[in-house]
Amino acid sequence: MWGGGVSNRSLLLIVNPSSGRRRAQSVASRASEAFEAEQISVDVVQTTGVGHARQMARDADLSQYTGVVVVGGDGTLHEIINGTLERTSAASLPIGLIPAGSGNDVAQQLKLSSVDEAVRRIIDGTTIDVDVGRVSSGDVVDYSITLVGWAGVADINCRAERWRWMGPARYSIAAAWQVVFPRPASAELTLGLKTLKSKFQLVVICNTVFTGAGMQMASCASMSDGLLDVVVVRDASRWQLLKLFTQIDKGTHVDLPCVEYFQVESVSISTEQAEPLDIDGEIRGTAPVSVVALPGAVRMFGAAA
Repeated sequence: MWGGGVSNRSLLLIVNPSSGRRRAQSVASRASEAFEAEQISVDVVQTTGVGHARQMARDADLSQYTGVVVVGGDGTLHEIINGTLERTSAASLPIGLIPAGSGNDVAQQLKLSSVDEAVRRIIDGTTIDVDVGRVSSGDVVDYSITLVGWAGVADINCRAERWRWMGPARYSIAAAWQVVFPRPASAELTLGLKTLKSKFQLVVICNTVFTGAGMQMASCASMSDGLLDVVVVRDASRWQLLKLFTQIDKGTHVDLPCVEYFQVESVSISTEQAEPLDIDGEIRGTAPVSVVALPGAVRMFGAAA
């Protein structure tokens, strides 16, 4: 259902003009026309840099709106959800997503196969309660909508950032580097009531099936089951790592003997020193870290997730 206390439907569109090779602006114009044809008023605001979407979602006066719509990718949605959960006001508006990013993993999870489908879902007004992960690293709290990755996942992302000059191919090359030069990391991993103390090659805490532009990392994940799906890789040979990276797109990697799969309400990673984390596709924060599922923390326009 639409939110807010106003009688007419009104949307705030927050547009990341840099998303999806700068196609977000044209997507926003197309969506605005469709909304206005249904007598839904629209205000469009463009973000000006990292953190701006989060600040708007946290601080803006939203009393005149019945929904907030993100035109961008998973990174922009991450900011909007964090800003929404940081608001001091009691009620929050439903969040719509019109995919215009490079990955769009949440859109895949919500079965938003196109811009037109995303717009139609918002016009229909059907909403669902969506889980998020509360990520605590020291005194810093962040909220994850797709994944929290540690060890090899963060290593790949860090290396890819250093190789930005390579373009999109840098992620595949960084993954290949990880296969040839794996760097197992020591930690104590607590999964609900179970504890693993070992050297790990990958630990990925997922809220969605899809990660990294369509890879089916956690084939059983749901955004509305109150659980975190955790994929753990340890004691893998280079050959097994190669098979893993070639099978992730189809989700069949979970059948490999080096892969363990858990569904839990909370996860903690205890390390002896600070090590980087990948939160929703960006390097944010460090381990040691704890992640707790927050069932139904935000409302989103869409179908079952």
